[in-house]
Amino acid sequence: MKKIIALLSAVIMAASLTVSTAASAVSTEMVISPASDNNVSAIDTVGFTAEVIRLVNQERANRGLREFRMFPRLSKAAMVRAKETSEVWDHTRPDGRSITTVCDEIGIGWDHIGENIAYGHNSPQAVVSGWMRSDGHRANILSTDFQYIGVGVYESKGILYWTQYFIGTTDNHPEAYSVKDYGDVNSDGKVDAVDASLVLGDYASVMSGKSYTLSSSQRAKAEVSGDDLVNAVDASQILSLYAKSSTR
Repeated sequence: MKKIIALLSAVIMAASLTVSTAASAVSTEMVISPASDNNVSAIDTVGFTAEVIRLVNQERANRGLREFRMFPRLSKAAMVRAKETSEVWDHTRPDGRSITTVCDEIGIGWDHIGENIAYGHNSPQAVVSGWMRSDGHRANILSTDFQYIGVGVYESKGILYWTQYFIGTTDNHPEAYSVKDYGDVNSDGKVDAVDASLVLGDYASVMSGKSYTLSSSQRAKAEVSGDDLVNAVDASQILSLYAKSSTR
């Protein structure tokens, strides 16, 4: 039996209500107007998903709570919702269906489900800070009903739209992993060109009709782009993460 749906939305400033039902949430928003089309600039969002989850787990650890496991397929669902909220700002999907149908379509079972959405924040730090200042969003982030998290971030006309999906389930999802392992395909404690090379090798093998060269757990850590595929896009993003870390 489905037990809890906690649906929360946030923008730069927001006041929201939690709804314990499959119906869409009711929220009162105070929105700072987005930038005009004349001021649009591309935003490099590589690594934003993992950083949001890292910051969320930091908040949980500060309170003695167990970390959420990063779940690639749930991040794929969150990316769908992030794009949808750029079209219709609501906890109901643009076609009027419940947000839970995204998980159904991707084949993710759940007993508890929650969603936080936001826009107008240009960094993981800003959006997590905004959510933590809201009682309802913070309740989702610190909930003990959930074990898994997925995050999506979508850019539209220079504005970032963010979604956090949370689920609690008795189903086992071995492909979920600790966010500290994001992109670290060979588990050597760092994300670098070796990891990208392993991803490209696996992709080349699959494209030539051969078997995977990576294990299922390695492929889960390699899937950094949020599209539920392991391919050259992931290798490119791993290299971008490596470049970012090398310049710090």
